[in-house]
Amino acid sequence: MKFSLSWLKEHLETDATLEQICDTLPMLGLEVEELINPAEKLSPFTIAHVIEAVQHPNADRLRVCKVDTGTETIQVVCGAPNARTGMKGVFAPSGSHVPGTGVDLKKGVIRGEESNGMLCSERELGLSDEHDGIIDLAEDAPVGMSYAEYAGMDDPVIDIAITPDRADCLGVRGIARDLAAAGLGTLKPLDTSEVKGTFASPITWDVDVPEPSLVPYVVGRYFKGVKNGPSPKWMQDRLVAVGLRPISALVDITNYMMLDVGRPLHAYDADKLSGGAIRIRLSKAGESYEALNEKTYTFEDGMLVLGDENGIDDMAGIMGGERTGCGDETVNMYLEVAIFDPISVAMTGRKLNVLSDARYRFERGLDPTGPTWGVHLASKLVLDICGGEASELVVHGQEEDWQRTITLRHSRIKGLAGIDVPEERAKDILTRLGFEVSGSGEAISSVMPPWRYRDVEGEACLVEEIIRINGYDE
Repeated sequence: MKFSLSWLKEHLETDATLEQICDTLPMLGLEVEELINPAEKLSPFTIAHVIEAVQHPNADRLRVCKVDTGTETIQVVCGAPNARTGMKGVFAPSGSHVPGTGVDLKKGVIRGEESNGMLCSERELGLSDEHDGIIDLAEDAPVGMSYAEYAGMDDPVIDIAITPDRADCLGVRGIARDLAAAGLGTLKPLDTSEVKGTFASPITWDVDVPEPSLVPYVVGRYFKGVKNGPSPKWMQDRLVAVGLRPISALVDITNYMMLDVGRPLHAYDADKLSGGAIRIRLSKAGESYEALNEKTYTFEDGMLVLGDENGIDDMAGIMGGERTGCGDETVNMYLEVAIFDPISVAMTGRKLNVLSDARYRFERGLDPTGPTWGVHLASKLVLDICGGEASELVVHGQEEDWQRTITLRHSRIKGLAGIDVPEERAKDILTRLGFEVSGSGEAISSVMPPWRYRDVEGEACLVEEIIRINGYDE
């Protein structure tokens, strides 16, 4: 699970240093596998001003540029079609390593003109596949400044290992909650208030499965009149920082929600769906679909799938289909926020050998209340970024009966773990983790939060939580 420091601080109010955070995480059972500083590979690259760009005398597709780097004015030969006088760009000096191409720059002569360094595209910096032209910065970009600092890419990225029982930490918010419980700050509130719909959805659910537990709860919402352009820079920066490629606003929102709060979503282009309903059913042997990874998968009997009257277009909890995927032309979108049976998702994924971030989360068990609050959290992002109008909710099933009360005897902390944790400290830890705590002594009552529904089962689990947050180093 990767997250940047600034992303963590969207959920955690803290003055803790990066070193303190990285020291605390393993003491909570969240092993730090790697600390990545993306600015390191971009350290040679600075903002430069193209004072002059003229036609190369010996090449039709090249320009000879005079470039102010902030410390000197040098000549660069550039083949980008958008190189022009007056622009601000990203400059790589001779001797620097270009991460996107693997080339070490050297001074040279290109078609008879001296060239020192280069003006870079996003692909050359390893930021995206964009290579139609060099990076074109705003007029007020400060010449000589580090590009990584200017672009907000001097943000450290932490990569942690997640044990199979900690599905709640497969979102940045869950990690922030653990750190807050350990005393490294305060968990910020999350706005999951209701977004009211203004019309009835023209798409509904048609659920046909032999056991309700396969699809206990699914919520849908139709959005009309959306504009699916690029997502905001802040969202793109966070996705890029953790290794995901921005695609479009609607797709990026679903990926962002999955990483931010651990809630996978799926967005359909509503105009590509046929029949007025999305059918959730079991597959028949030989049925197939083309997934969003551009691969075709053929199903066995009894795999949980979604589709319409034209056939399957979604491997439930794993990957959507190319046929109904959202693109730049999408103006109407249908959002799926579901709970699927973890075992069904895991078995399908293993049999068809499909790995995805969504599968990784679904098979470990999601917060059973996720569709209730997730649809509103996602709706806010869609409406804020893409505009449009949201329908009333389309609901099948209901939240699982997740509430569980566990009694903790304070003496069992010492009895099971051999550690003295004062009673008030123990109760405070559980409260910070989201448990509703009452009672005292040998009858401390703890109502578990929904995001721990899958892994907290009894008194020993509560003892584990207390000694974990108290610190394994203790």
